[in-house]
Amino acid sequence: MGWVGRIVLAAVFVCAGAAKALDPAAFADAIDSYRLLPHPAGVALALYLPWLEITGGLGVVWSRTRLGALSLLFLLCLMFGIAVASAWIRDLDIACGCFGGGAVGAAALRGSLLRSAALALLTGALLWAEETRCARPDSSAGSM
Repeated sequence: MGWVGRIVLAAVFVCAGAAKALDPAAFADAIDSYRLLPHPAGVALALYLPWLEITGGLGVVWSRTRLGALSLLFLLCLMFGIAVASAWIRDLDIACGCFGGGAVGAAALRGSLLRSAALALLTGALLWAEETRCARPDSSAGSM
């Protein structure tokens, strides 16, 4: 799972971040639809989060930045999962906003929640493997 998992994770987050970065106004609207943040905070998040996802996705590829990038992406997956679960529980009729639009409603939110859980599991497994690698005495030899 090592390098393949990292490449998959990097591709998902770089693509998701790029889709949001290309249309920050639509992403700000998607954030607002969750009704969790005041509008100015949603706008700031819409401008910042896509670049954080892109940076985290790219950081997973290099050994020197991998541990921090995996930690960041794991936290993002958890936060997003909580936001989606909250929207689903409150029966909001919204799209998740992950890749610049998409399906709307409870079924779409369930799919987003499952995708977020799968990404969190992958990220958590890669994070655990990276922490284990870093804890070994011979961990100074980096790998892609």
